[in-house]
Amino acid sequence: MSSVPPQDVAKAWIALGRMLARSRKAAGYTQETFAARVSYGRSTIANVETGRQRVGRDFWARSDELLETGGSLSQEYDRIRFASTGHVPSGMAANQAFQVAAKTSSSTSTAVEMIARTPGTDYLMGEWNSFSTLTSMLAQQRQAVSPDALLGLIEAHRDCLSALYRKAGRAPVRADIGAMLAEASIVASRLWSAQGNRALALAHCAYARQLGDRLGNRRISATARIFESNLHSEAATLIGADGDTMIGLRLLNEAAQASADLSPAARARVAAEQAQAFAALRLPREATAALKRAEEAVNDLSPVDCVGLYSDWSSARLHVYAGTCHLLLGQPHQAVTVLENAARMLEHDHANVNVALAAAVDLASAYAEAGELEQSCTLLGNTYDQLKAGGNHRGIARAQRARQRLARWRDERVVLELDEQMAA
Repeated sequence: MSSVPPQDVAKAWIALGRMLARSRKAAGYTQETFAARVSYGRSTIANVETGRQRVGRDFWARSDELLETGGSLSQEYDRIRFASTGHVPSGMAANQAFQVAAKTSSSTSTAVEMIARTPGTDYLMGEWNSFSTLTSMLAQQRQAVSPDALLGLIEAHRDCLSALYRKAGRAPVRADIGAMLAEASIVASRLWSAQGNRALALAHCAYARQLGDRLGNRRISATARIFESNLHSEAATLIGADGDTMIGLRLLNEAAQASADLSPAARARVAAEQAQAFAALRLPREATAALKRAEEAVNDLSPVDCVGLYSDWSSARLHVYAGTCHLLLGQPHQAVTVLENAARMLEHDHANVNVALAAAVDLASAYAEAGELEQSCTLLGNTYDQLKAGGNHRGIARAQRARQRLARWRDERVVLELDEQMAA
C-alpha cells in the first residue's frame, strides 16, 4: 500500500496538535499544568500542539484519558500513522483501518489485485505470512521465556526456513524467505547469547548480516549489525571486561547508515547502544547526543513498531540505557534516580522480564557507588537468584561483573554475605 504524501502527513500532525490545544484549553489546563500531568516538558507540549514534534501513542492515550475526549486524539494518531506507513497499529479498530485504506489510490488497489492473481505469488497473502508471524512471535517471547524453552523452537523454525530458502526457485520468493531466515537467525543469536554461548551467537548474527547484504535488504543487514555490535562490545563492557567497544561502534555506525529503512524502535536501539558505548569510553558529550537521538526515535514509536526483535522498546527501555550511561560516566546519583524510575515503569511489564533484571543489576551497582552498599548487595543478590532461576547466562554474567565493581568493599559483611549467596 502506498503511503500518503509527506506534505499531507505534516498537515495532519499540525491538525492533531490543534485538536490537543483545543481540548486542553477546554479542560482548563495550561501547557505547563498539562505537561506535568503527562510527564513531559512544557516545551514539548508547545511543539506537539504546533506540529513541530511527534510523540508516541502512550502520550495521546493518556491525553484522551485526562481531557475526556473519548479516544479521539489517539484514534487520529492511529489514522495518521497508518496513512503514513501503510501498517495497522495494534489495537486499531478493523473498520477504522478499512476507512483509511479506502482513501488510498485506486492504482495501488489494482496493483495489489494483480499481485494476488499472479501465479506463484500466493505467499504474499497465505502460508508464507504464517512463517513471518511465527518468527515475530518467537522473537517477542525471548524477553519473557527461559532461553532453554525457546531455543529448540527457534532453531527448528530456522532450519525449516533454511531448507525452503535453498530450494526456492523464484527470486521474489527466495528474497522473502531469506529475510525471514535472517531474522530467525538473529533471534537464535539472542537466545544462544542468553545461554552463554558467545561463539554461536556471533555466528548466527554474522550469517544474518551476510545474508542481508547478499539480498540487498538494508533493514535486515542493519538489524543484524545492531545485535552483532552488542555481542562484540559485550554491551559496552557491562557483561565482559574484554569486550571490543570499537568493533561495536563501527557496526552501529554501519547500521545507522540505513536509518531511512529502519523503524523508530530500531533507530532508538542504534542510538541507545551508541550512547552506552560512548559512555563506556567516558565521552559524555557524544553519549548525551546519542541519547537525544534515541529519545527522538522513541517519541515517534507506535505499537506497530514494537514487534518482533524490537518488542521490548519503550520509554522505559530508554530509561534503562540512560541510567546505565550515567553509571558508566561516573554519575551514580543520577544513575540511581533514572534506574529507579525505569524499575518502577517495568515492575508489571511481564513481557520484558530480562530488561527489568538488567536494570536491577545496574541499579545495584549505582547504589554501591552512591554509598548505599547494603541496598546494593540486597538488590544484586535477589536479582542474581532470579537470573539463575531463568537460566539467563548473559544476565548472570552481567551480575557477576556488577559484583566485580564491589571489589573495594570485599571485606565488608554485606559483600561477604553476597558472595555466599552467589556461590550457593
